[in-house]
Amino acid sequence: MSSSTDWARSIATTIVNHLREEEVASLRKYKVFAAIEGSGNVRTNVSGRGFDWEIQYRNQQPSGNNGETPRSFARQNLWKRAELDFRGYQVSDAIYRKEMLENRGTQALVAVAGKMASRLLTSMEQHLSKEVWTDGTAAGNELRYHGMESFMGATQTLHVTTGAAQTANAADPFGAPSDTYAGLSTALGAYGGSQTSGVWPNGTADPEFDFYSPVIVNYTSTYFGGSTWAANCVKAVREAIHQTRRNDSKEDQVDMAIIDRKMFIDFLNTLDAKERVIVSKANGLRSYGFTDVFELDGIEISQEVGVTTNAGYGLSIGNVELLCMAGQLLESEGPFYDETSQQYRYVVSTLGNLKFKSPRNFFKLVSLA
Repeated sequence: MSSSTDWARSIATTIVNHLREEEVASLRKYKVFAAIEGSGNVRTNVSGRGFDWEIQYRNQQPSGNNGETPRSFARQNLWKRAELDFRGYQVSDAIYRKEMLENRGTQALVAVAGKMASRLLTSMEQHLSKEVWTDGTAAGNELRYHGMESFMGATQTLHVTTGAAQTANAADPFGAPSDTYAGLSTALGAYGGSQTSGVWPNGTADPEFDFYSPVIVNYTSTYFGGSTWAANCVKAVREAIHQTRRNDSKEDQVDMAIIDRKMFIDFLNTLDAKERVIVSKANGLRSYGFTDVFELDGIEISQEVGVTTNAGYGLSIGNVELLCMAGQLLESEGPFYDETSQQYRYVVSTLGNLKFKSPRNFFKLVSLA
């Protein structure tokens, strides 16, 4: 290492002081993955060619009775089956025997071999944390997890007064779900039922009408009074929170919203003139060491690297599981010595998939029009 101001004698007679310190500038902290792990929602030793689960999508229909009314008996199927396959990731590295001999003693600035396995584990953890948002059904993603974008597809909006799906319109506050997740459609009414009063997601609907439909909020809709995220953020997020809670139980409640960083900053700027509630829930994001968190209407709101640009998501962590085929989430293999290439080889891998309980327990914030 030299500069234009170095004199030739200095270069020839004085060595650079190589500090034996390694600065790791590639790591980030991911909130959702930490919450999944921290909640004990990683299930191991799951076998089979894939996995499925049953969803009760409707209830039996009662009929009137005056005490003498004849009864009719017929078998009823109340369930739909959701099914996903196992998918995996792997990361590998190698070091030649000669390089291993070189990289030891006082000449080793970085312990390449000694910490190779731990670096691979860390790299895999960082990668998996971003897969929470992946669309596992998109072309080219056949080997990636089914993340939240797997069931958040919407290109149309729901007419603000009729509820009919139409070409995306800025006057409409909600998107029309139109995805397929685990083999089932997220579209409203795909499996029967109807909206019995009001306009979805307001009013009431038969259980089968929206049992698998997430709430998708068009946050630039003029319905909220403005036409930008900064102008509409409080009202749009509040709408998403409470509309998603229309069917929730204690364990199904949305408990956090993670949004794009620029949107998060705009949100904070909007709240500067208002009272902002800082949360300190015993099992919330702050308990995992995150401080960039505030609360709106009982849920934590924060930002995270990897979230879809200009979008945000509401999650119910109790309804998210990470299923893993092995006895632990990440398996470390090696070092294996290959005599032909004279290499020591290391691998870290995982096989599994994310499982989201019914999409109706989640929401997305997106600009559709």
